[in-house]
Amino acid sequence: MRIHLFILVVFLVVSAAHPTRADEAQSRRPFGGKEHAIPGKIEAEHYDEGKPGEAYHDVDEKNHGANYRGVTQVDIEKRDDASGGHGVGWTKAGEWVTYSVVVKESGDYDVKFVLSAPSKGGVIHLDFNGKDATGPIAVPNTGSFQTLGSVVKKKVPLKAGEYVMKMVMDANGKSGYVADIDSIEFLPAAPASAQ
Repeated sequence: MRIHLFILVVFLVVSAAHPTRADEAQSRRPFGGKEHAIPGKIEAEHYDEGKPGEAYHDVDEKNHGANYRGVTQVDIEKRDDASGGHGVGWTKAGEWVTYSVVVKESGDYDVKFVLSAPSKGGVIHLDFNGKDATGPIAVPNTGSFQTLGSVVKKKVPLKAGEYVMKMVMDANGKSGYVADIDSIEFLPAAPASAQ
C-alpha cells in the first residue's frame, strides 16, 4: 500500500512540474481576453498574453523599452506618434509575436503596416495558423526610427475563421534591426474593377 501511495505522490509531483500539452496551449491567450477583429487595426504591442516560446520569441530576455505590459521579453517602446502610444521596437531577425484574430469575412485584404526604419529596413511576414499568408514584406526607409511611415501588402486572401496570426521578423536591415512597428491594419481590398 505504501509503495502504491509513494508512486501516486511521485506521479502527481512530476505531473505538476511538467504541464501537459493542453495546459501549455492554454497559457497563450488573446490580449485583454478578446481576439482582434479582421478587418480592423491591431496595435503591435497588443500581442497575445503568455509565455516566451508560445506567445512570442525574443532574441534576448530583457525588455529594452517601456514597462507597458509588466514582465515580458518583447521590447515595447513608448512613442507619442504611435496610434496606441506604444509600439514594438528593437526587433531582430528570428523574433516573432502572436495575435489571436477572427477574420469576419472571407476575401482579399490590403494589409497596412505602420512602422519606421532608417536607411533600408528589414523583412517581415505574417503567418496564419502556421502558414505564410503574405510572403516577404520589405520594410521601407522612413528616414529614421523616429519617423513613422507605412508599407501595404495588397490582396492577401483570408478565409473567415479564428486564427493565431504570427508576425515574423525575417531579416535585419542596414541598422542591424528589422523595424519599429506601430500597427497592422487589415482593409478589404477594392474590387479589380474599382482600381
